[in-house]
Amino acid sequence: MPDTLRQIAPNVWIYPRDEDPNRTQPNVGIIVTGQHTVLVDAGNCPRHARRIMIALDDIEAPAVSHVIYTHSHWDHVFGAMVFGAPVIAHETCRRQLLETAAKPWSHAYVQEEILRFPQQEASLRAMARAVEDWRNFRVVLPEVVFSKQIRLYLDDVLLEIEHVGGEHAPDSVIVRLPKQRVLFTGDCFYPPPSYLRKPDDHFDFGMMQTLLRDDIDWVIDGHGDPYDRATFSALAQGKLNP
Repeated sequence: MPDTLRQIAPNVWIYPRDEDPNRTQPNVGIIVTGQHTVLVDAGNCPRHARRIMIALDDIEAPAVSHVIYTHSHWDHVFGAMVFGAPVIAHETCRRQLLETAAKPWSHAYVQEEILRFPQQEASLRAMARAVEDWRNFRVVLPEVVFSKQIRLYLDDVLLEIEHVGGEHAPDSVIVRLPKQRVLFTGDCFYPPPSYLRKPDDHFDFGMMQTLLRDDIDWVIDGHGDPYDRATFSALAQGKLNP
């Protein structure tokens, strides 16, 4: 995958997902103001995060000042140690990451987890491929937590961060930029993770319809291509296949 950013709107880019599903490398949102760079999610490992840092240099972005976790799943948070910036997340996300941070991470421990939880093997093996060196690895816990909604004003850019929950992760939040008309959703409307998924689980179309306010033209989820307004609306109404 080319290590290049894709601009979505003024002030807004993404470092695009890896199209290989076995890599479990999601979209990372990038919001650049006069003096700040905000990331929506942190990448799936330090190596991924370092590639994002190089891409930020290419557009002469300011130093990363904040990271927002859309939820606590490893592929969205394991890169955060590279950025050295405070993290914003839902209070449930922090509680879940306290448990994650307490685990004795190593390649041997991941193999033990596969034996204990064979239903999670695909995700754990993707994690093992992503994190090459566990020796200095650490999970960065959120410093700023909230229960419902928080607003962040940086220069002339407003970010609205709102807890929406969902079947995929109860701590899921969205990040809305009304002026730029962009919405980051993470995985909030996705079905449960694969090891918990039932055959009839699908996207939460009801949630999707509530997310598409009049001030949104672009929707960026965790693992797909950006949706323009018309495409996302058709998907939410069941007129397109996910």
